[in-house]
Amino acid sequence: MIDRVIIKNYKCIKEADIKLNSFKNVIVGNNGVGKSTLIEALSLALGYGLNKFEVTSHIFNIDSINKYKAEKVLPEILIEVYFDDNFADIAGTNNSNGEYRSGLYFRVIFDELYRELYNEEVANNAISNIPCEYYKCERYWFSQQPVKQFKMPYTIQIVDTSSLYFSSSSTQYLNQLIQKYLGESDATKIRTSLRHLKESFDKIDDIKSVNDKIQQQKKGLTLSVDVTSKIDRRDIICPFIEEIPVSQIGAGEICHLKALLALGESVIPVRKKIIIIEEPEAHLSHTKMYEMLRDIEGHLDAKNNQIIITTHNSFVANKLDLSNLIMLDRKNYVLKANTINADNRELFGFFSKICHYPTLRLILCKSVILVEGPTDEMIVTYYYQKMFKKHPFDDGIELVSVNGTAFKAYVELMNSFPSKRVAVITDNDGFDEAGLFKERGIPSNLPNHIKLFTETNRHLNTLEPSFVSANKDNLLSLSNFFHKKKVGKDTEEDLVSYLENNKTQWSFKLLENVEICSYNVPQYIINAIDWVRNEQ
Repeated sequence: MIDRVIIKNYKCIKEADIKLNSFKNVIVGNNGVGKSTLIEALSLALGYGLNKFEVTSHIFNIDSINKYKAEKVLPEILIEVYFDDNFADIAGTNNSNGEYRSGLYFRVIFDELYRELYNEEVANNAISNIPCEYYKCERYWFSQQPVKQFKMPYTIQIVDTSSLYFSSSSTQYLNQLIQKYLGESDATKIRTSLRHLKESFDKIDDIKSVNDKIQQQKKGLTLSVDVTSKIDRRDIICPFIEEIPVSQIGAGEICHLKALLALGESVIPVRKKIIIIEEPEAHLSHTKMYEMLRDIEGHLDAKNNQIIITTHNSFVANKLDLSNLIMLDRKNYVLKANTINADNRELFGFFSKICHYPTLRLILCKSVILVEGPTDEMIVTYYYQKMFKKHPFDDGIELVSVNGTAFKAYVELMNSFPSKRVAVITDNDGFDEAGLFKERGIPSNLPNHIKLFTETNRHLNTLEPSFVSANKDNLLSLSNFFHKKKVGKDTEEDLVSYLENNKTQWSFKLLENVEICSYNVPQYIINAIDWVRNEQ
C-alpha cells in the first residue's frame, strides 16, 4: 500500500512529506490547507486525470513563480509515491531520498529539447513568465523504467464526490457494473436479450405501418432499434434505482453509488485495492452518510485494502476511528501532517460508537471553551461580543456545548493537543473543588493547557444565581429588562427563580440585545475567556 507521499512545488504545496497508514487514513484540516491538492497530486502520480492535465503557470507554487521572475530559475514539480510492499520490477533508488524502494514519481520539468530556443528568448529579454510550452511531464518507477499503467501493483479506485454525474451519464456506472459484478457470460445474455428485443420491436404492427410509409419516400429506409455491441450498454440499457434512471437520481445517491462501486468486489480476482474518496459527506443527508460509512467499513479489510479519505465532518472522522486521523497544517507553503495519540483505544471506541460529538471542531481550532449547555454558550458569546466586538470563532476559539456535564471524553481527547488552551466552564453544583473534579469525571491533575473554571462561592451553585449576583447593584434594571415587572417588585431570589425557569430565553434575549446591554457576567467566565485568549 502507499506508505509515503512527497510533493514539491505543486500548487499551494511547496514541500510536503506525508506518511500514510497502511489501512485507514482520515485526512483533515481547515479549508485551504491543501487536502484537495494532496489528493490531486496523489491521483496524478497514480495515473488518474493525466488526460486532462495541462502545464500552466497555475500549477506551480507561487514561491517558484516569484523566483523565476526574479532569478530565471526554471522550476520543477515532483510528486513521489512510496509503496510499503516490495515489487522487484519497479523498485530502485531513483527517488529524492535515494532509498531502495518500490514506488513511482511524476515530474513536470523543462524539456531540454527547447533549451536553445529558450536561451535565445532570455537573451532578448523576451520572456517574463514560466515558459510552460517548453515543459514536459514524465512518470517513472523508482527502477527508472517508464510507468506502464497495467503494471500498477494495486487496483486504484478514486471517488470524486464533487462531480454529481458519471461520465456519459449512467454509462460508466453500467459498464463498471457489468465488468465488476456480472462478467462476460452475463454480458452475453444481455446482448442476446437485446437482439430478441429488436426482433420483437420490428414485428409490432404500428412499427411496420410507420416503416411502410417511410419506404414510400425512400426505399430501404426503416426505423428500428440499434442493439449493436458498441452501443447496447450506452443508449438502450440503463440502470434504475427504485424505477428511476441513475441519470435522474439525486446527487447524494450518485455519490453513494460511486463509493459502492469503488468498494465492491469484482467477479475477476483483483490485486490489493487503494480507495481514495474526497469528502464522502458531500451531498449526503445524515442518514445516507451513515449508510455510506457502514458500507465502507463493511467492505474493507486491513489485509487487502487501503482507504484514504478527506473530510470536514466529525461524524465521518469519529466513525472511521480518530486514531486514523492525519491532521494537515500548512505554513509558508510547507504542508505538514500530525497524528493523534493512538494509545487510548477506549476513548476512540467511544467516539466511533457515539459519532455525533463535534471532535474536529476541537481538533482543528486554535483553542477551546467547553460549556455545559446553550445558556452558558450564549452568555460566553454575549460577553465576548460586548468586550471584543466579535464572535469567539473570529479568533479561532471554538465554543462547544457538551450537552450536560459530559466533559470527560472531550478533556481526554484534548490531552493530545498541548498547544491548544482548553477552558472548561461549569457550574459548581454546590461542590468544593475536589468534589467537582470527581463529579465531572475530570482528573484533578490536569495538564497545563487544560483548566477548569467555576464559581468560587458554593452557594451560587449554577449560572443563574452567579449572574444575578454579578449584577446585584443593578437589580431594578435587570428585572425590567427580562420580564418587565413593576418597579421595585423583584428581589434577588425572584430574579434567580425567573432565570432558572427560563434558561435559554433569558440568555438569548441578552445576546440578541448585546449592543444596548451593559450587564456583568460572572467573574469565572471572564477569567476563562481571558485565559483562553492568553491574557492571564
